[in-house]
This record gives sequence, structure tokens and C-alpha cells, in this order.
Amino acid sequence: MGLSLVAVPYRYDELHDGLGLGPGALLDGGLVVALRQAGVEVSDPVEVRLPEDERIDGPIAANIGRLGAHVGRHVSEACEGEGRVLVLAGDDTTSVGVIAGLQLAHGAGHRIGIVWFDAHGDFNTPETSVSNILAGMPLAILAGLAGPLWRESAMLAATVPTDRMVIAGVRELDDAEEQLLRSTDVQILRHAESLSGWTFADAMSRLAEKVDEIYVHIDLDVLDPSLVPSSSTPSPRGMTLANMEKLLDQAFATGKVAVVGLAGLNPRAGQRGETSTASAKALLLAVIPRWMGIERSERT
Repeated sequence: MGLSLVAVPYRYDELHDGLGLGPGALLDGGLVVALRQAGVEVSDPVEVRLPEDERIDGPIAANIGRLGAHVGRHVSEACEGEGRVLVLAGDDTTSVGVIAGLQLAHGAGHRIGIVWFDAHGDFNTPETSVSNILAGMPLAILAGLAGPLWRESAMLAATVPTDRMVIAGVRELDDAEEQLLRSTDVQILRHAESLSGWTFADAMSRLAEKVDEIYVHIDLDVLDPSLVPSSSTPSPRGMTLANMEKLLDQAFATGKVAVVGLAGLNPRAGQRGETSTASAKALLLAVIPRWMGIERSERT
């Protein structure tokens, strides 16, 4: 079983801007070599680009969707056979393309579950959002509650039922966003609940019974700001690396995680960016080999 690596170096539809520098920082920092040294059979990274002749002068969401369609194509190709995929993204908007790719690979009826590690809910719509930040809307877009142009541009074949979504580690929700979430079947595990091992493990067990495959998404702001001090959306009292390793291992234990996505790395700001990059790399090196079935003893 091999691991395909897909890099999406964009913040929204802007190449190598802000968070869009995150994937490159990890790759330039030797992530691929380190994974191979840990025993992971990982392919050379594929970088996704939005061709300039496909860019439109219109809503940013349309261009984000068009970029997502290219993400989906690469994810679909990478999912052939028994392969697994690691997506290094700039921001959370890439996730719509990831789900589109899983549907492209397996069909619109494929039952996809989403485990979303984030300090925020990312379930806003234009009506509920205080900031109108598009990166705070991907789960609502995937649920079909907003963004038809975005979904259409990304070639998303079907929306994701909310009972197949788990948000973990959340510490901040907008009031209207929380109201909207409570009207759905999304399972929300706030930070303390996520750290209760049996609660998260139970959520994973129930999710696995409903789905064929799972997409695990990690926004680095789920970590404590001391670990990601350059985060553009810091939230106090977050996860430690050990916390995240435990929770990710429980997700992997379902045997249904097909894609892992990581977003939200700001590698700039001097030493703060270096610390954030080191934390992201350490987390991936700790959990990806175990996801790929390589025991710790095999790596030492």
C-alpha cells in the first residue's frame, strides 16, 4: 500500500500567498525524505495548479471551485487501487475538492465520512458568518447549505449528509453558526469532549458503521498556539501533539481513512513560522507511518 502526496499551495485562489506557502515549507523541510526513512512508500509530490486560462473575473468561490476540480482529479487518480492520499493544503477550502475527488473515484453514491479537526466549526454560510471568511464555510458547502456555484465549479457530484460529519477539538463557534449546527446531525465534540477517549472513539465507531471511506481533515489551529504561534486563526487552550496523535490513531483504527488533509500552516513570521512548521512536520511523521501500517518498532 503506497501513499500519494498532493500539494495545493494556495490561499483561496491565490498561488503561494500566505497559507499557500505552507505545503512548500513542509516539502522543502524534508517531509518526503523523512517519511521514506520511516518506511512509508510515498510517491513524489504532485502540485495542483489552477490554469490561468480557467480563472474567471467573478466570485472568488468560483475560482476556488475550479481549483478544487483539479484537486479532485488528482485525488481520484491517487485513490486508484488500495492507495492512500495525503493532501497538503494552504487553507480549508481545498476540502471541497478532496471530497469531489473521492466521489469521482468511487461514484456519487459512495458514502464518505468527514472527521474535521479544527478550533472552529467551519460550518458558516454567508448568512451566519460574521467575517464572511470563505475558509470558515467548507463543511456547510459540502452539506449543501450554501455555495452552489462553488460546488458546481468543483465538480462535486453529491452533498455529504450531516450525520456523516464529526467536528472535533472545536473551541470557537459563531452564535448563528452554532444554531445552524444544532439544527443538523453533525456530531460536535468540543475540545474537552474530544480529549475524552471513549467519546471520540465511540464517535469514530458509529461513523465507520455509516460510511465506506473517511476523510480526516486537520486545521493546524486545532493545536495549542504555543505549537503553531504563526497561526492566522489562533485559539487558546488547544491540543498537544500527543493529544492529536491519540485521536488520529483512533480515527485510523476504523480502517476506513482514505485521505488525510492538513491545512492552515503559516510558515512565515520568522521563528514563529519555523516553530509552526516543525510542529506540523512532527505530527505528520508521528501518525502517517502508523496510518500506513508501519509499527514504531519497524522505524527504529
